[in-house]
Amino acid sequence: MKPGPRRTRRTGGGSVLRVLRGSGRTFDVRAVGVCVVMLAALPLVAQPGGDAASGRRLVESSQCLDCHRIGETGSRLGPDLSDIGSRRSTDVLRRAIVAPDDDVVPEHRFVRLVTKDGTVVAGRLLNQDAFSIQLINAGEQLKSYLKSNLREHTILEKGLMPSFESKLTAQQVADIVSYLATLKGAEK
Repeated sequence: MKPGPRRTRRTGGGSVLRVLRGSGRTFDVRAVGVCVVMLAALPLVAQPGGDAASGRRLVESSQCLDCHRIGETGSRLGPDLSDIGSRRSTDVLRRAIVAPDDDVVPEHRFVRLVTKDGTVVAGRLLNQDAFSIQLINAGEQLKSYLKSNLREHTILEKGLMPSFESKLTAQQVADIVSYLATLKGAEK
């Protein structure tokens, strides 16, 4: 039995095809489908414009600097944001705030260790080799552990940063993104 046409549940895709078919012109349905899928991946709602000063106040008054560093302020546990505006686009910054686990780069991975005596240690992985693991802990202390003294060690695939998608309004996210986009490394 030959399968019927493949149906998708994407909003707008079927209506686009109906309009094109009703136009009397001939279109390659697969090519139109690819275009519809690509367009569906784009943001459907325009993002509000952000206010960098409000974003700065939000970053400084929240717990961002408990992990991140800007200039000489904040922690070294998480990524340094001092020049993030020159390294990331505003879309990437927005995604990092609302869905931080989507793209955790290797140099920002965390490790969880359990020593032979049962002590659990966590921190940002700095280096590892065949014999040892080096990390920085929440107290910004550099620590080195021999693998032979560990019961287990796990490199976490997800970051420790929580998603702020449901905790911040779209305007607050836009404000923070606007502020981060201004950070080009000049602030010391």
